[in-house]
Amino acid sequence: MKKILIKAYAQMNLGDDLFIKMLCERYKETEFYLYATPEYENLKGIDTENLNILYNDTFAKKILFRLGRKFGIPNILEDLKARELDGVVNIGGSIFIENDFSEEDFKVRERNLDFGKNYFILGANFGPYKNEGFRDMYHEFFKSCKDVCFRERYSYELFEDLENVRYGNDIVFSLKMEPNEVENYVLFSIVLPSGRPGFTGIESEYFNRLKTLTLDIIKSGKKVKFMSFCQGERDEEAISKLLNMIPNEQHKHITKYLYRGDINEALDIINKAESVVATRFHAMILGFIFKKPVFPITYSKKMTNVLEDLDFKGNFASLDNLKNLNYEKYKENLALSDEVLMKASKDGEKHFLKLDEFLSI
Repeated sequence: MKKILIKAYAQMNLGDDLFIKMLCERYKETEFYLYATPEYENLKGIDTENLNILYNDTFAKKILFRLGRKFGIPNILEDLKARELDGVVNIGGSIFIENDFSEEDFKVRERNLDFGKNYFILGANFGPYKNEGFRDMYHEFFKSCKDVCFRERYSYELFEDLENVRYGNDIVFSLKMEPNEVENYVLFSIVLPSGRPGFTGIESEYFNRLKTLTLDIIKSGKKVKFMSFCQGERDEEAISKLLNMIPNEQHKHITKYLYRGDINEALDIINKAESVVATRFHAMILGFIFKKPVFPITYSKKMTNVLEDLDFKGNFASLDNLKNLNYEKYKENLALSDEVLMKASKDGEKHFLKLDEFLSI
């Protein structure tokens, strides 16, 4: 039985937790190890028992972690674990962004590669980045990886000269779930724009347009459900702000769902929706695969790149151009065709191609 270190965004974010679930359930005969915060004791919905959560919360581990950072080793605990195991799987979406933490993130990955040897990257997009030096640094890093599979053509084309770099549609497109019986509500996934670089100035317009759309949907005879994907990224704060803008007499038509680690429960909430208004990336993807009409509100190129890869013909808005965020545009959108979804599902499977070979399934 092979043993693998998972590197993921372990912050109780539904999209990233779903990556972990799909990885563990696909490779049931593999032992996985993940460093996470103690909140991950509440993670539910992984239908196997092969995930080992490692916490940095003991006194000895905290001392070791601080000593490592003092001597320029950002995560010595991961180094030591990677040495014991057969490989590292870095699975996630926006994990290669140039920001204040880029240098430290790179050092951690570089050391994981040195210790783990077999390093796989699944499901990522590259950027945004400003300096070619950032791309060049990762060009050399990717060259030494066992496999790199991006989730969009744009990222792939930045590194297409490397033989071990590939791309497919987002991993979640390969999720196997049957559509549920639809209930009479429209699901909204909401974010707090001021929590994202560059979008502070549009927050008022964003919430005002969501308020108007909510009231128009209620007027049409449907209920509305506001959904948080990640408490730590202030989705719940965004929901509270929007609710406070809506007249109290309309609250009886609105419910909310706050994701706190029950993956299957959250999937069921999306699955039962009649349609989805999606600011969250994976609200958009999950809405698509559950065959819902989806109205995307894009906040980065990673969303518009996916829409382009799917040849999406529907209406959408973006945080830097919200004029389409209205009821007339929303109600025109249709579910993706079975043909498009089938192709996207097969394409999403590509991410696991080399890992399947390595783990012998």
